Amino acid sequence: MWLIRKVRDARMRAGIARRRAAHHAALDDAARRSRQLAAFNRLWPHICVDVPYYAGLARAHSLPREFVSWEQFAAALPVMTRDVVRREGARLHDTSRPPEWWRTTGGSSAQPLQLPAWESERVATGPDLWVGRGWYGLRPSDRALLLWGHRHLLGEGFKARLRGLDRRLRDYLAGYCRQSAYDLRPQALRRVGDALLHCCPAYVLGYSVALDLFARANADRAADFAQLRLKAVIATAEGLPAADSAALLERTFGAPLAMEYGAVETNLIAHTTPAGGYEVFWNTHFVEAAEPGPNGGRIVRITSLFPRCMPLVRYELGDEIELCNAADDGVGVLRFERVIGRCNTFLLLHDGTRIHSEAITHCVAAIPDVASYQAVQEGDAIALNYTAAAPLTAERVAALRRALARVHPLLGEIGVNRVERHRQTVAGKTPMILRTGAHEAASTHAAPLPVEHA
Repeated sequence: MWLIRKVRDARMRAGIARRRAAHHAALDDAARRSRQLAAFNRLWPHICVDVPYYAGLARAHSLPREFVSWEQFAAALPVMTRDVVRREGARLHDTSRPPEWWRTTGGSSAQPLQLPAWESERVATGPDLWVGRGWYGLRPSDRALLLWGHRHLLGEGFKARLRGLDRRLRDYLAGYCRQSAYDLRPQALRRVGDALLHCCPAYVLGYSVALDLFARANADRAADFAQLRLKAVIATAEGLPAADSAALLERTFGAPLAMEYGAVETNLIAHTTPAGGYEVFWNTHFVEAAEPGPNGGRIVRITSLFPRCMPLVRYELGDEIELCNAADDGVGVLRFERVIGRCNTFLLLHDGTRIHSEAITHCVAAIPDVASYQAVQEGDAIALNYTAAAPLTAERVAALRRALARVHPLLGEIGVNRVERHRQTVAGKTPMILRTGAHEAASTHAAPLPVEHA
């Protein structure tokens, strides 16, 4: 296994070195944005021909074959929201060649999206991951403990078993010790601490809220963890839950905290640096953050700068960021201070088990026909509400219950209801998990609170 990881490291080294050199090219910010515009202009003529939605826009509005500035680009092209993606469907797909795989994301509002993709998209963004991790001394050959989802254990039938075997084999060859982030009880997280000490990885990667709860459950073991000499602990998929989270994680793991910023739709967009703040991978994504958001930050919009089966053009992720300089116009962000919000919560079962929201996402993702979903907890009563054109069949409901029960037996007993619309918070948002009363307080105070990873 060690030799396989070293071979993988050697195969990736040249690509990572090229991307690192390109990212750190001796250019001023204006020159970098100019290169970004040139990259988009190389893609735009093909998008106008091969993507029906943009071909229609180009004809209807006499759009230019080339943009002379990012300001002209923003004035000419509409924002691409998830509602647009759902409404336009295949009209947003590149018709020049078929999809090779599909990205599936639930998002914070739990409305599943499937986006077509080509394998070349992984190749285009893959080096960015190791450029960012390289800032913390990490290499592809390093062993890792993943506090992550176990989607491969939730399926049924022969194909599901094969997927599970494939996932375990890939983890073994990559040097990954994968631990479930679904069960967030202190005793379960203590067992993860045992696994950490046993597998002796170079770094730990996990959902931010799961890592926070892990650190609180294992704070007394900081001296033992320090002996591992971890290079970094990487928090991803959601924001840190509390003001003391960063210090707590670094103290407990005895390693610097790194954070990734991206989404299933985009792969990695930006990564923290040891000096502080995030650097955007400007060779692969153009980031707009010009418009103020309701949470005090700037609304993030992403434009992909490499060929995609579904090009992202001013795609609105639903996030806000805080810029390093409040006077920055937000047109072509190259670095930023932090991501605002984007924290997931958890369900609290009556036996004390905390279930990470991603467990619900992974269970529902296997059920066709669900337009959106929301887990609502009132006291000990939990219901999984969904919207759909028609009620799920008894077989589909049974399959969903079996998947939930594999996460935790008590989850298999919750209500499954079709609703016309989901409940919203007082701020008018539709969260994936809505908890009310005493349990809402528990989620806020008991544990002060994505990029697709292999």
